[in-house]
Amino acid sequence: MKSVLKIFALFISIGLFLPVFVFAQSPSLPHQFFGAVNFSDGLAPDGFVVEASINGVVVGNSVTAAGNYGYSPNLLFALDNQGVYAGEIVEFYVDSIKANETAIFANGNPSQINLTIPALIPTTPTPTPTPSGGGGGGGGGGTPTTETIAQKVDMDNNSKVDVLDFNTLMVHWGETGSNNVADINSDGEVDVFDFNLLMINWTL
Repeated sequence: MKSVLKIFALFISIGLFLPVFVFAQSPSLPHQFFGAVNFSDGLAPDGFVVEASINGVVVGNSVTAAGNYGYSPNLLFALDNQGVYAGEIVEFYVDSIKANETAIFANGNPSQINLTIPALIPTTPTPTPTPSGGGGGGGGGGTPTTETIAQKVDMDNNSKVDVLDFNTLMVHWGETGSNNVADINSDGEVDVFDFNLLMINWTL
């Protein structure tokens, strides 16, 4: 009986640590930022580009709306595809003007950082950046419809988008190929764009 219990305990231990091992081998999660944008003479108007930068490299961007940045549908995810930015300083720029605030990059964290810009509101915002795509993927099929995404993001079909769907996404993070349950946008890769859709549709 004791030997059976030992085997059962070993099985549970392996099961608990396996997801951690799988996650450790996968690409790193982004750091999400959001908050208000204040120039010296008031809130930022709509359409100003907000950039997150690490060591001079832009790692994510958003566009201001109603004096804020980083809210749906213009989420700001600072990407860390190579897994090298943990602990690095993130600087923020609005219309190419450096904000007073900085942050420390932490994989998978959401952070509210209200930005103060030491300048008057520019007369015209810079052009909205073109969203960086997921790298082609070739082969037709087009952009998934809202209905298709709503169905795919609920990966366990329990009529809500919650931590169970997030868990499924993490298990498949970084995988490529077709017919992957966690490939919400059907681009052949489970990555930040699927994470983005999960967050937009979060219901719990």
